Amino acid sequence: MPQALITTSRKTSNRVRSFVRDLWSTLPGTERFNRGGMNLEELRSRLLQSGAKIALIVSIWKGNPKTITFLHPTDVDVFELRIESATLRREISDNKAPRIHSIYGVTVEKNCSLVARELASILASILSVDVKDEPHPISLGEAGIGTAEIRVTDLHGSKLLWTCYHARNGSEIGPRIRVSELRRVSS
Repeated sequence: MPQALITTSRKTSNRVRSFVRDLWSTLPGTERFNRGGMNLEELRSRLLQSGAKIALIVSIWKGNPKTITFLHPTDVDVFELRIESATLRREISDNKAPRIHSIYGVTVEKNCSLVARELASILASILSVDVKDEPHPISLGEAGIGTAEIRVTDLHGSKLLWTCYHARNGSEIGPRIRVSELRRVSS
């Protein structure tokens, strides 16, 4: 049973499909699927049937990822994360990205903003891990093979950076997502 479903808006682009594949490959316990013509009610039904906690729906603007909507199976309120820019895994490193089997945790800096901590809490609850205060990306050596750290960092102008690091050596494996806003909306 997946913890989360990852899909796109109805009309999408190759770049958004690659972005969804990158998210799926760094978030163990998730399932990605092509939405097709499925409306929100059909998507909620699929979410309930799968037993997943949440669906992440990536929308498109000018060929790039624009928002990630966190849709719960029964709640009316949903979160929407507005993306300023997204860098794919292949654009971060020329090396083949390692296969991720587990998450060390979602990390933030000790004195991070409330919005950064809220995004970290949402991600941690989806993945059933803890939010941890870490000053830098972790490096676990050989014990970190196949493990990733999801990190949420404050940027200037109340923006956030959500990215993924390999726990073996602390190298960024992406995708790198610059977040301009996190807000609660009604569906």
